[in-house]
Amino acid sequence: MGIPEKTPSQGNKGRRELKGIYKYYFRFVTILAVLMCILFIFKIPVFGYVMAELTYFALLVAAFVSSVFLRFPAAKSSPRDRIPFYDVLLAGLTLPGMLFVATHPLDILLKGWEVNPPPVAFVLGLLTWALIIEAVRRTGGLVLASVILVISIYPLFAYLMPGIFMAREFSLERIVGFHYLGTESILGMPTAVSAKLVIGYMFMAVVLVSTGAGDFFFKLCMALLGHVRGGAAKVSILTSAFFATMSGSPVANVVTTGAVTIPAMRRTGYPDYYAAAIEATASKGGALSPPVMGITAFIMADFIGVSYTQVCISASLPILLYWISLFVQADFYAAKSGLRGLPREELPTLWEAFKEGWYYLVSLGILIFYIFEEYLVAQAPFYAVVAVLIMTNFRRENRLSPRKLLNLIDGTGNILTELMAILAGVGMVIGSLSLTGTAHGLTGVLTRLGGQNLLLLLLVGAMTSFILGIGLTISACYIFLAMLLAPTLVNLGLDEMAAHLFLIYWGSVSYITPPVALAAYAAASMAGANPLKTSFQAVKLGFVSLLIPFAFVLNPALVAHGSLQEILQTIALAIAGILLIGSGFEGYTFYLKRLSGPQRGLFMAGGVLLLGPYNLGRLIGVALFLVGLTIHFSWGRAASATGKLPDR
Repeated sequence: MGIPEKTPSQGNKGRRELKGIYKYYFRFVTILAVLMCILFIFKIPVFGYVMAELTYFALLVAAFVSSVFLRFPAAKSSPRDRIPFYDVLLAGLTLPGMLFVATHPLDILLKGWEVNPPPVAFVLGLLTWALIIEAVRRTGGLVLASVILVISIYPLFAYLMPGIFMAREFSLERIVGFHYLGTESILGMPTAVSAKLVIGYMFMAVVLVSTGAGDFFFKLCMALLGHVRGGAAKVSILTSAFFATMSGSPVANVVTTGAVTIPAMRRTGYPDYYAAAIEATASKGGALSPPVMGITAFIMADFIGVSYTQVCISASLPILLYWISLFVQADFYAAKSGLRGLPREELPTLWEAFKEGWYYLVSLGILIFYIFEEYLVAQAPFYAVVAVLIMTNFRRENRLSPRKLLNLIDGTGNILTELMAILAGVGMVIGSLSLTGTAHGLTGVLTRLGGQNLLLLLLVGAMTSFILGIGLTISACYIFLAMLLAPTLVNLGLDEMAAHLFLIYWGSVSYITPPVALAAYAAASMAGANPLKTSFQAVKLGFVSLLIPFAFVLNPALVAHGSLQEILQTIALAIAGILLIGSGFEGYTFYLKRLSGPQRGLFMAGGVLLLGPYNLGRLIGVALFLVGLTIHFSWGRAASATGKLPDR
């Protein structure tokens, strides 16, 4: 999730610019949240008191859910230049419920209030429940809020449902207590992951952006690749890959990097729709790239019960293949179209770029060291932030001025306000399914279905992830399916890490596929291109995100599970497959140059088979490639030289 995942048009999300006392409140709760996070993560006592976990979670929810009603208008027609009294009232009503939880952690745990809440807790619980649903509607949209509302009240009527959806009857008091005071709902896993891990990484991302890291990475990429053929497109891809370490959001990547990279691509000869598609697919990779992965990396580690480091390692190989596929297609298109790079005199030298921001690379190195060497995942971003804030003082342009400091606070608050509201609401989905046990029943049915046809179940899972991804954020989509579908895939013998990554990949597909294609449409708008044409081109460029999930769920070597020999062999074959498929899409490849129609078909079919897990299929893939070569060297050279290029 990181920087918000959806566009402002979704869910009436045009933010207000806060003024006066409301701005001071917003900044105060943001600073308080970051300070509480530091105290909690580093176990620092204040006056001999170490904050209880339940208290910490409740205070975060109180701070940021209340801020939702100040920052996000109720409807498109609501005023943007002032805050209506009803929004101030709703913000105020959010506080008592969570403050009650924050001040009674021991009573909740020791007196069983989750099962039998006292009258005051029951009333506050109902109020908090309703306010969180409304906060989700304002930040995540009506679709997400409606889904959460229905599932959150599901235990009330579960005893009336048919078949596997039936559960025993629960009283309203029991449901309110479970959602409000329990540790498996509002204050459950999504909120806990956010409180323990995500806040630190989001804070680090905003610090990097506020001090100029985005500009540094762009200049570094321009120095490295700006002069080569198709250099502007390759810079766009590499910049988005770097920016992914700070964002994790496709739309945020498009808006941030696309303003510079899209005009640069168009200037060097890329059509407007192709430039927009490159930016959209490259930015989509941000949601799949470690270390942030749209915060799903943290949630996934908690779901599976493995270290965050393991998730990052497993996710690195598939996303590497994704970036390779984008580079290959951008290069092939540039080669066949005769597109050159930008003039060297207009580009910074590598040394000039490096000396302007070398400390950002050092800070990322510190982050990686503490994650992978010291295994201090929660503390790592704060060490990186300290390093950045110290080293930025070496250059006056990057020093954290008072204005930059205020922007940093506002940026952190914006991210966390949306994030905490959505995750608190999604927590109620987990709570309802856990309370009724419905998830286990559905898993059993799907397991029996998959036992008869695994491929059918994978296709159902892909389509379900895609559909949910249209209306939900990647993290929310993943949480739903991690409870309902992932256990089924694991029960059928599939690798657990691969099964969860499968859901994440397909949950992100809707960013570039019609009819929604948020990232593609945002990029098309910036390029002045046809949105639908941009989206279809983005699907071609992003084909790996459609194929590779099936490949790694059937062959876990692609998520680094297996012997070193298996992993290296599988990666080599996968890269070869990607090169062949990319050649087929673009009608061009290394050395052979232009390809005829039959060659393109043979190369694409062979590439798909090389991605597969079966040796026989791989042998057939190699054979198809060799047939394509034979055609080229026997009679295909003339056809390739005079063949008509595909319409674009």
